[in-house]
Order: sequence, then structure tokens, then C-alpha cells
Amino acid sequence: MNIQENQIEVNDYLDLYLYAKNIGDKPWRAEIIEKLKIIVNENQKSRLHSLTELLEKYKRLNGEILGIYHQMKHQPSNINLDVKIQQLKKQRILLGRQIELTKGHSSK
Repeated sequence: MNIQENQIEVNDYLDLYLYAKNIGDKPWRAEIIEKLKIIVNENQKSRLHSLTELLEKYKRLNGEILGIYHQMKHQPSNINLDVKIQQLKKQRILLGRQIELTKGHSSK
């Protein structure tokens, strides 16, 4: 389930909660709160998993960049290596942004 679907599901449960409150159904409200807790817990686990995957990709990317720098020591005039390292650096910047966004969502 993606973030938008999760938000819709949470909003639906909040609407149900308000309705249950209006009709005075305490057991139903308690049931809805428990379901919301489960959804929040699942979202946090999913974000943590995503963050772990992103950090692993970032680590691999840094390893690739380091490997190319080592190759460049032996082949300083190889234009292809320079192009490849620039591409990898751009990927690393984008990945870093994704990591920061995921961290920001995880702290909420």
C-alpha cells in the first residue's frame, strides 16, 4: 500500500471514529483506535525497511564511486570514467534526498 492509500485509509477510519463518537458507541471507537494503531505501526515498519534499503543503496553507490576513483589513478585520461563518476554522483545526490525525505517521514 502506498502513502496516499494509507492516508485515505487513515482518513476513513478517522471519519468512522467521529461517527462512532457522535452516536456514542464507545466499543466501536476503541476498535477503531486499535486499528489506527496497527496502521501506524505498519507504516513505521515499512518506512524503516525503506530507509534501510536506501541506506544500503547509498553504501553500494559510494563503493562504486570509490572503485572508479581507484581506476582513475591508473587511467587518468579515461573520459568514460569521468563521465561514469559524474553520473554516480548525481545518483548519490538523488538517493541522499530520498533518504532525508524518508527520515523526515519516519520521525512523524
